[in-house]
Amino acid sequence: MITLNEAEAVEVSISAVEEGDEDRAFQALDSLTGIAADFLSENEEADAKRVIQSIESAAQAAAEREMELVTINSILSLGKLARSAADKGFESALGKAFIAIGKLGETSAANSLEAGSKVAATTLMEIWNFFPEQWDQEKIIAFSLLYKEIGISAAKSDMEDVVLSAVTGLGEIGKKIAARKLEIETVSSLLLLEEIGKRVAESYFDGALSSTALSIEEIGKLSARNGLSDAVLQCQWALETLRVQAEEKLLHNSSIVIELALDSFTDTNYADSEENIEKIQEIKTLLEKIQSTL
Repeated sequence: MITLNEAEAVEVSISAVEEGDEDRAFQALDSLTGIAADFLSENEEADAKRVIQSIESAAQAAAEREMELVTINSILSLGKLARSAADKGFESALGKAFIAIGKLGETSAANSLEAGSKVAATTLMEIWNFFPEQWDQEKIIAFSLLYKEIGISAAKSDMEDVVLSAVTGLGEIGKKIAARKLEIETVSSLLLLEEIGKRVAESYFDGALSSTALSIEEIGKLSARNGLSDAVLQCQWALETLRVQAEEKLLHNSSIVIELALDSFTDTNYADSEENIEKIQEIKTLLEKIQSTL
């Protein structure tokens, strides 16, 4: 396959997607991936970010045109570039790559590309596992928001399996950060799981709602064990909200699962207070702020 220079590859990637030409789209993707990798190896982070943006733009267009194989290969290429950026300590390029993957997962779900959505969710978790103990607050919340967006987009497209992948990913992040006693980030994960749960209930996904409730319960238990009072309260509030949703939609399995989950917290000594409510609102504001940067 002929290797293109950056300008040629960008032009070909755009025209190939417009024309639905997978072979030329793959040629452009291979060239852009190699160019970005070279920039990273030469410590040219800004140039690498520019090429990553070009890959994302072409992949977004491919997803919108339901060119699933091009979308999947773009996600995998971005995952490799994320690994290279992480190895070189280039946090900005790393962030650019994983955010691009999450947004591609959301677009894939919106266009009913089930495989593309699942690959994005899986690739995000692979990147998270590069060094889960080292992510800072903004990146942890960014990962959580991306999973939330994939989950909600999948629910709107009636793809329960993709919702389950998103809930699993967000749940794993929530458990990891609760174990690290990071309360703001833990509360964030619970708020986002609640958002997914509410949208899942509207789609009458009994299994996915049950899984969401179980993830919330697991995070809540870890939070209680580690003295994260605000997180425990948010866990209870989220479960109570989802219990009402399950009953309204006659989702009987979910109703039982949520009732049992709520029973796990009957012995906790954390009570609602104005201070707790203010803290939760501050975290919601933080989520909105980080969401606006993605």
